[in-house]
Amino acid sequence: MEGTDTFADIGMAPLASLFQASDAVVLTVAGVFTRIAAATFFVPGIGERVLSLRLRLGAALALTALLWPLVRPLVPDTPSTVPGLAVLLIAEAFAGLLIGFGFRMLVFALQIAGITAAYHLSITHVFGTGVAPEPEPTIATMLTMGGIVLAMQAGLHIELLAALARLYDVLPFGRFPNPGDAGAWSLARTAEVFGIGLSLAFPFIAVSFAYNLALGALNRAMPQLLVALVGAPLLIGLGLVTLALVLPDLFARWGDLLARIFADPLGGP
Repeated sequence: MEGTDTFADIGMAPLASLFQASDAVVLTVAGVFTRIAAATFFVPGIGERVLSLRLRLGAALALTALLWPLVRPLVPDTPSTVPGLAVLLIAEAFAGLLIGFGFRMLVFALQIAGITAAYHLSITHVFGTGVAPEPEPTIATMLTMGGIVLAMQAGLHIELLAALARLYDVLPFGRFPNPGDAGAWSLARTAEVFGIGLSLAFPFIAVSFAYNLALGALNRAMPQLLVALVGAPLLIGLGLVTLALVLPDLFARWGDLLARIFADPLGGP
């Protein structure tokens, strides 16, 4: 009997170690997938609502399959309890949301520029749909879609994978980011994006200012003339001409921001 028990113990030992190793692999894959799925929820192009849930899920699974072999050597011991696993997954989801938010700020800058331009050209009532979850001016939709196409052409999916791999040194696996640092970074990046959006819309603000200045002078000279009714088509025409002229430079400046985010998604302003 003692010999039989010893033989059974020897036979089960490799199976126990195999099960333990498989558990570690499953938990690591689950953590990596959680971070990537949270990041792709915000990332431009991959996370757009116009894409079906199956496509977004497939993209997250594909990125997980590519990233997991790179991350596995950096992962410490996985938790063996349910609360520990829950904390790990929540920490990975929070880290993924931070990374995705860093990329999503690119789109926010274009949306702010488009909405500001439409407001100063008096065409905010002309809505466009297809990118944002709520209706927005057509200029904002056009700029947003152009930026997403430019980002995907520049290799956003490849840069996202590289950024996710690099950021495991900054945001270790299974650890919560420092709340103070995360809050300060979010505020700084939000302020920077608002500034960039307004700077991109500056030509339209200048056109609107010149138009209203000329309209005021004309109204003083000819009070009986409905100058606002006459000048509205002129303002829209000048705005569309300005859009055609500044669009290459606008996307060039936005491309500089895109390259900087590619290099360091969580970098400061």
